[in-house]
Amino acid sequence: MAMEWIDTKVRLPDESERVLLYTPYPVFGDDYTCVGNFESIKVCTTKVGLKSVRIFTHWMPLPDRP
Repeated sequence: MAMEWIDTKVRLPDESERVLLYTPYPVFGDDYTCVGNFESIKVCTTKVGLKSVRIFTHWMPLPDRP
């Protein structure tokens, strides 16, 4: 089963769900993903020009453990 990124403008994860998050901004250096949750999407921001924007634009469920 292929996993696909979900746009945060379309749908957000359940509040208790840990998910893989994606940011198009270089806030983590060369790494554009991290594990977070609903709250991470809502509260984490960065400056783009003079505007404050949410860091995370997409998410996907974490894969099953091996």
